Amino acid sequence: MQTAGNRLERRKARTRQALVDAAREMIADGRSSTASIADITAAADVGFGSFYNHFEDKPALFAAAVEQVLEQMGETLDGVSPRSDDPVQIFCDAVRRTGRAAVSHRQAAEIVDRSGFALLDAPGGLGPRARRDLAAAVDAGRLEIEDLSLATAMTAGVLFALVHRWLEDPGSVDDRRIDDAAERLLVMLGTDPDAARAVAHTDLEMPQIS
Repeated sequence: MQTAGNRLERRKARTRQALVDAAREMIADGRSSTASIADITAAADVGFGSFYNHFEDKPALFAAAVEQVLEQMGETLDGVSPRSDDPVQIFCDAVRRTGRAAVSHRQAAEIVDRSGFALLDAPGGLGPRARRDLAAAVDAGRLEIEDLSLATAMTAGVLFALVHRWLEDPGSVDDRRIDDAAERLLVMLGTDPDAARAVAHTDLEMPQIS
């Protein structure tokens, strides 16, 4: 009975993931607003009725797809050991890694570009991580930020701009442009320009992001 139960749970998990994978593709392709549930289940190669075993409606599915993309990226980036105790360096490294990751994975880039600032309201993903790192820099006295929500939105805006530009012209955004953007972001957040330049242009370890 336990083995049969395990098989059932694995099958349910595969079906749910197939629906999420289909939703990810549709968001990236710009089809999420017009796709029907029949379209989604056909793309996922699952039965129509199985949709409601996993999701209440289409918005719930697409929200889960966006959350998965960003949480997977966030978890991967979190797995890199900090190379410094300086919270400004930690924050800057995270911005630079996020920029590199986003512009090397088209599906994730499309999802970020189409979702925009709505991502800041998500309980997981990259927004809460940026806020966490900014708060650590404030607590350590390395940054003076009155409004963490605004600073987080500024960080997101820089990354969204890089992603949008890369999608328009992939050759226009490279590691140097990302590092330049991180440098300017630090200056906007109150870091001395010379210090920002030094922090944003160091060698950077990148994890493997699937």
